[in-house]
Amino acid sequence: MTRLDVPGHVRESQGAHGGAVLLDVRSGHCFAMNSVAKVLWQEWRRSRDFDAGVRLTAQLFPEACHERIQEDARELVDALVSRGLLATGCHDTERAGSASAGASGAPAAETGHRPPDRPGAAGAVHNPVGAEVPMAAAPLRPRRTGGSARTIALGLLGLLGALLLIRLPFRTVLRVVEWTGHRWCRREATPSQGAASLAAVRRAAVLYPGRAACLETSLATFMMLALSRRRTDWCIGTAVDPYRFHAWIEAQGTPVRAPDDYGAEAFRRILSV
Repeated sequence: MTRLDVPGHVRESQGAHGGAVLLDVRSGHCFAMNSVAKVLWQEWRRSRDFDAGVRLTAQLFPEACHERIQEDARELVDALVSRGLLATGCHDTERAGSASAGASGAPAAETGHRPPDRPGAAGAVHNPVGAEVPMAAAPLRPRRTGGSARTIALGLLGLLGALLLIRLPFRTVLRVVEWTGHRWCRREATPSQGAASLAAVRRAAVLYPGRAACLETSLATFMMLALSRRRTDWCIGTAVDPYRFHAWIEAQGTPVRAPDDYGAEAFRRILSV
């Protein structure tokens, strides 16, 4: 029997079409899985038994060959173990550390496939597909709107702090955000204060020649509010069709979004700090 353990730095978000996304909070990288891989993963997390995951998958998909399910499950284990998303002290796969195209991580450009809603063709039944992508999102296009010099200065300060912080390892970013929110900030920000701060950051981002996507602007908004010791939650989420990732802040449990931030409601939160 192969014993499998899920490390504490792994977070899971279930997809709308039966798949799931795993987030490594140490690196900020995500690993997207289709519905079959999700069945294996969740059974391994529950039972910590490799064979139990294979048996459950074989019961759910009886038309698939048991040996093929077992082979693909081993390849998925290899992929997850090599990325630090699964740990085993008794890894009995014959190709440890390697994975075929069916279960290995793929570049971000290749992760646009939709996980099957339900078992379909034979390949979709027994092939647990996963793909690794970095935490990223399309750059925002802030509009040149007005604002006081003080507001723009605070927005620039928050953006500068975020740009410096984001260069650190992702787990360090999370620790700083957690300490700031729980130790430094003394009062909750309101949704209107969050929206005003986000607008200020977006105005400031017009002056920045580099990348200012949701990861940077959401963190900058968090930092700007923290300057006045106001607390918000920094959130990261995922959506499917295709797999994509988004970061935002929440004030008093309410997501703070820009007026032109279309489609943000499709994202399911995977991490909140």
